[in-house]
Amino acid sequence: MSNRSSFRKSKLADWGFRLSVVSAHIVVFTVIFHRFAGQSTAVALNLLQIGFVGAFVALIISLIGAVQIWNRLLSGFGKAVFGVFLSLLVLAWPLSQLPRYLISPPIYDVSTDLTSPPLFQDLVAKREFGSNSTDFVKQATFAEDVRPLRIKKSGQDAFDLVRQLVLKRKWELVAIKPLDKNTNVGYIEAVDYSYILAVPDDIVLRIKAKGKETILDMRSASRYGSFDLGRNQQRIQNFFNDLITQNTDIDLVGKPSSPLHVGKKEN
Repeated sequence: MSNRSSFRKSKLADWGFRLSVVSAHIVVFTVIFHRFAGQSTAVALNLLQIGFVGAFVALIISLIGAVQIWNRLLSGFGKAVFGVFLSLLVLAWPLSQLPRYLISPPIYDVSTDLTSPPLFQDLVAKREFGSNSTDFVKQATFAEDVRPLRIKKSGQDAFDLVRQLVLKRKWELVAIKPLDKNTNVGYIEAVDYSYILAVPDDIVLRIKAKGKETILDMRSASRYGSFDLGRNQQRIQNFFNDLITQNTDIDLVGKPSSPLHVGKKEN
């Protein structure tokens, strides 16, 4: 009596298995090399796309191979199952972000200022080939409570308060420019990195003293990609919420639901 080991092998199951293994290696080693070995972010993002597309193709091939094995009594069912499992494991990361992708607007640069967003200065030098422009374009979108903060403190006290929270956030400090005596404006530039891949987002805070109170504007921009999945808006809101929670003399300027300016180029 024949057993399954003597049956013809499914080539689709074999190719699905191989492609799933290659795709998994691409994703895992890309994360490791980018996070710990200084691999270019632009290259890493392209490699991840290749890995995810490969995993999707491997999933389809493995599923077809499993059906083929069942219908034609071929061997290789174990490889087909492993190909499906490994492909789904690789795709779990992008699929977990799919709901946020579907509801988030296609933006990557968010500012609290509607007419004159804080400009990146020292951070411009950190932008490499393939990264987004540091220029700013006005593109309306709905974003509640992404507005400047009014701090009822002197400029220096407000500057120190903001700097302390930046340090507490453990963002990478790029530049600290105290309040200028002529303009009464100070800047803090920093970088925040995503948890898994360590993709950089650039941040600039503008502290402007006006008499006995100070206005704080914040801009947060993804260095790569045309979608930020709401990350920059959430970063600004969380930062401002922490300031408001810790201090009773801080409130938001203006009314909620104001249009938010996001994008690439400043007018």
